[in-house]
Amino acid sequence: MAKKPSGRARADEALAQGLADLIGSGLEQLRAQNPGIGFTLIADAAKPNKSANTHGGSWVATDRELLANIWRFEFTPRERAVLDIMTAEINEDGQWHGKQSELANRLGCSQGSVSKAISKLESTNFAWKLIRCLYQVNPDWAFGWGSEAHIRSIQRIGQAVMDMKRIKIPYDSTRKAA
Repeated sequence: MAKKPSGRARADEALAQGLADLIGSGLEQLRAQNPGIGFTLIADAAKPNKSANTHGGSWVATDRELLANIWRFEFTPRERAVLDIMTAEINEDGQWHGKQSELANRLGCSQGSVSKAISKLESTNFAWKLIRCLYQVNPDWAFGWGSEAHIRSIQRIGQAVMDMKRIKIPYDSTRKAA
């Protein structure tokens, strides 16, 4: 016969369940009010496991970290315009479908300039070509970190590919923000 938990153990269990319910409903309310933003709950200060997404050893919301440090990539205005257009026009899988010539017409530049911009986006892992006229915009940039769209996109792409396509912020202590 199983031993019945003590009054203290039952009280601790009830408190833990109450806190879990409260936190869960609070996160659901935040998610409903902010559908484009992902939320992560860290219960302790222990070092995250190897698969956790960290920058500099601490937890961050990747999309905010990238946005705050986008200047460090030293994108030209054209490179940034190409990234912004691709990001604004992605489908639910985080993919942009279009021709370089169409982008060139929209931006008033040559197709070669657009091709060079896309090469920079590929070398920094912000976007990469899948097939002709179809590009994957990195989910870490395209979606709110931890959002359903972010998680779904990473599952579709695969963790092995995402590990290779992780955006690495070029931290350099000698440069300062303009």
